[in-house]
Amino acid sequence: MTFNAKTAAVSAEKDTDKKAAVMRVVGKVLIYAVLVLYALWVIFPFLVIVITSLTPEVEMDATMHFIWFPQNISFDAFRVVLIDDIYAQMLYGDNLSSVLHGFLNTMWQVVPTTFVGLFVSGLSAYAFAKIPFRGKGPLFMCLIATMMIPGAVLTMPSYLFYDSIHWTDSVLPLIVPGLFGGAGVTFFLRQFFMGLPDELMEAARIDGLNDFSVYIRMVIPLSAPAFLAQGVFMFIGGYNNYQGPLLYLANLPELAPLQLALNLFQGGYGNPAVLCASALVALLPLLIIYCFLQKYFTQGIAMSGLKA
Repeated sequence: MTFNAKTAAVSAEKDTDKKAAVMRVVGKVLIYAVLVLYALWVIFPFLVIVITSLTPEVEMDATMHFIWFPQNISFDAFRVVLIDDIYAQMLYGDNLSSVLHGFLNTMWQVVPTTFVGLFVSGLSAYAFAKIPFRGKGPLFMCLIATMMIPGAVLTMPSYLFYDSIHWTDSVLPLIVPGLFGGAGVTFFLRQFFMGLPDELMEAARIDGLNDFSVYIRMVIPLSAPAFLAQGVFMFIGGYNNYQGPLLYLANLPELAPLQLALNLFQGGYGNPAVLCASALVALLPLLIIYCFLQKYFTQGIAMSGLKA
């Protein structure tokens, strides 16, 4: 009886292990199935844009249905976007296309702001993380409280303020505020800096470095993933900014950044292939940034979230 009981127990345990293994396999299959469906859901709009941009206008005019794949692949839409823009001469007085002109405007308006704002935000985050001073806690809470204010609420007061100092119809409202950093960037960088060993900072101060030198020589090199992560997000935010340029640069098409230039460009062309091609050209720089910096800004975000 004892032998039979032990055999039954072992058999029951094996059945339980088999059921658990089957459930794990079924669970993984379901998870991967959901992930594949979600990936297709996300990729499908981009697939539509790519297919439409490569479809000749003749094929589009010949049917009312969606073309899943063109019979003849055509790059005419991209040539219109990059070279044969008939409205560029009227708007800018040169042969550079509207999209490329807007991209160059975006670069000189956004890139300096991103670098300077990131540096200033990091300096503020270092002070909150590593420098003891009176009122640091309440001051940091006030900084965090500004993150709770919706940006749309400040649109009209900001416009009235810039209008009172005669900054409207210029790029100054789009550049100058960003040079002073951002509360969100300061918060995330502070979280990262909190994880840096205090002993390194103390050793540097003993060697004669002041806090600014410690920030330049030690904190920035040690926090490269966090800076890259926040820098990417700052650049993307400025790159995709549409409301600001619409408010302040609507009467200055020669200074219009990419998003506003795309809107002006789309207003002049009704061909869906040209519109999709312009969207792909505008998306390409962000895809390149993501491909090259994905590892760094993923690491920076993860480590910022783990530090306390």
